[in-house]
Amino acid sequence: MNMSDLVESQEDGHEYTIFGIHIPSVSELLAPISSDFSIPPKYAERGTMVHAATEVFDDGVDDLTVFDDSIVPYLIAYGEFWDEHDIEVIDTETILFNSNLLYAGREDRYWIVDGNKHITDIKTGRKYKNHIVQLAAYLMASNSEVDCVSNLYLNPFSQKLHVYKGSEIEYGKKMVEALSLVYWDNHRRDQKRIKESLEVCK
Repeated sequence: MNMSDLVESQEDGHEYTIFGIHIPSVSELLAPISSDFSIPPKYAERGTMVHAATEVFDDGVDDLTVFDDSIVPYLIAYGEFWDEHDIEVIDTETILFNSNLLYAGREDRYWIVDGNKHITDIKTGRKYKNHIVQLAAYLMASNSEVDCVSNLYLNPFSQKLHVYKGSEIEYGKKMVEALSLVYWDNHRRDQKRIKESLEVCK
């Protein structure tokens, strides 16, 4: 059984439950190291719009007139990324579940870029230290073959694919393990119930 099939996602797509019990999303897990970083609502909304538009673009809709004018510069950059690389999309917005550390999340893209299988998270803006921790969490919850983890940074008329080094990934994994330990130390009863139920499913 694929354990991620047991995870239920709420309507907002950012809250997850298993056996009716709340489990942290990757964003919730990262909250202790993201407390000094908040995105103003208008930028968060724009990021959501860009993410949705890139999915439509992936489906073959490249007529920019159908998109909101405010995100067209980001889509032009995304189109340039496609022009510069050999890309095959395998999955988008896939729910991932780590049955050992007990968290869930959605990877933006699982795709082949220039012959390598990437888990990629798309960002509008600049690079932050917690981005590798987020990607490490996705990697640790994935059952797929992965060659690289990367961020695709989209800004108006510019794009950059950042592929992380092995040492960065190992740091991210250690952070994920520590953050999971902290979270579940505060939710021991729920942790015990989930683990008991998972044992039954195996």
